[in-house]
Amino acid sequence: PMATTCAACVLFVSGFVSGWTRSAQLLGVRRSAFEPVLRAAPPTADIYGRVTQEDAASSSAEPVVKVYSVHSSVNVQMPWTTKPQEESTGSGFTIEHEGRLVILTNAHVVADATYVEVRKAGDAQKYVAEVERLSHECDLATLRVTDESFWEGVAPLAFGRMPSLQDEVSVVGYPEGGEGISVTQGVISRIEIQRYAHSGAYLLAVQIDAAINPGNSGGPALNVDGEVIGVAFQNQLESQNIGYVIPAPTIQHYLKDASRSQPNKTNGFPSLGIYWQALDNAQLRAYLGVDTNTGGVLLRGVVPTSPAARLLRRGDVLVQLEGHDIAHDGSFAIGGQERLSFAHLVHLKFSSDTIRLAVLRGGQRLFLDVPVAPPARLIPTTTYDEPVPYFIYGGLVFVPFTEPYLHEWGEEWQADAPHELVNLLLSGIQEEPDEQPVVLSRVLPSQQTAGYLTLNDRRVLSVNGHKVLNLPQMHKLVTRLHAEAEFLAFEVQCVGGAATIAISTATAEHDRDAILQTYRIPAAVSPELLVSSG
Repeated sequence: PMATTCAACVLFVSGFVSGWTRSAQLLGVRRSAFEPVLRAAPPTADIYGRVTQEDAASSSAEPVVKVYSVHSSVNVQMPWTTKPQEESTGSGFTIEHEGRLVILTNAHVVADATYVEVRKAGDAQKYVAEVERLSHECDLATLRVTDESFWEGVAPLAFGRMPSLQDEVSVVGYPEGGEGISVTQGVISRIEIQRYAHSGAYLLAVQIDAAINPGNSGGPALNVDGEVIGVAFQNQLESQNIGYVIPAPTIQHYLKDASRSQPNKTNGFPSLGIYWQALDNAQLRAYLGVDTNTGGVLLRGVVPTSPAARLLRRGDVLVQLEGHDIAHDGSFAIGGQERLSFAHLVHLKFSSDTIRLAVLRGGQRLFLDVPVAPPARLIPTTTYDEPVPYFIYGGLVFVPFTEPYLHEWGEEWQADAPHELVNLLLSGIQEEPDEQPVVLSRVLPSQQTAGYLTLNDRRVLSVNGHKVLNLPQMHKLVTRLHAEAEFLAFEVQCVGGAATIAISTATAEHDRDAILQTYRIPAAVSPELLVSSG
């Protein structure tokens, strides 16, 4: 769910955790050469007689900006329509990237945006901004402003090192309740892997006890030297003063991770593509022949489409990653009393990198260089900023299955949405490359679809006995079979056995045109699907 008056999902976060740490070697980032932005200047008095320190360039050089976004998302169940237009605000700040000044903010601040403006502190003018790059996975986006006057006197903020527990931190931004800039202060209370509410990804996050309120999203978290140690992005529901910031290592990964084919996107954080089980139980370790002092976790499965599938096997015991010993609970040590999930070592890599690991297999220790890649998901977790393809045949509407499809049932979608689809999302694994289930989202009422109206919101399994792999493949299949067969028989998933929907090819096109006119649908096939099927 998305809030309408704050930069989106800053209000919604789950409290899942899996480990915590910080390390200058593993988590630290190179300190920028930029000078601190707010340089001391001769004090001046305002209209109330208060003595203030001005920025050297002027108060308009304040690098923290307010972001205004107008956005409208696609209706994933009826993709030819969009949801009502909404407005929201967030925060952002100036950094230097590849020799240019840009604004860094959260992806959820500008997700599905149709128009974006930014305003500097103390400046009444708003400037048009464009999204230059974004990653919904790590909830980060960079904006560019083409109006050169916006950048006059603006100095970028510098990145600092990874903070330690109990370090002081200030969060700067534009929370709801006013137009002026706001500063809240606190300390670092925890560093661990957290669930990012915007995407559902589990990445490193820093927990602070400074208030992060709706509208703070995208604002910088600063250390005592005025350097950026993270980007404010979410808080914890039903808790007071528990906020989270995206740390500098994740930001640096995002800035370096431009996709070659689509520079406005990133490749994403890689994964080993494994499923593992902790070896905390002494009996299980004895059964597997794993020494108590060896450590390690049991690989209970490998994703068939992952690069690791060629090298790793079910039953391997992962004992080491990049020279770091893995404990029975899947953590590795950093410092005297700090530990972090081994997943972070993988997240530090980039797509197509290899990672050095050691496994126990058949009583022998093997050292392997395993390629890593962004996880291949059977069900995509987001559809932001992307058109949702669809096609209609004989009054049946087919769309790709995505997690936002289930969100249409509201916050309790895991209980209220069709259980077959919920189970597929929670436990489905991609068995073939490019596999993505197709859903019969709507059965548009007509004489030809009578008796089929209760079969919507179900997975399509096959067409005339041919397995459905994804929507483009299914569209090509239906187009070919339409010219060859008297009927098209669609099998959809139901408890106890698949249900069959038969459509006559002789009348399908006529029925389709009548249905399009009746329901005011612009086209039977979405443009992006025609391109992919071309």
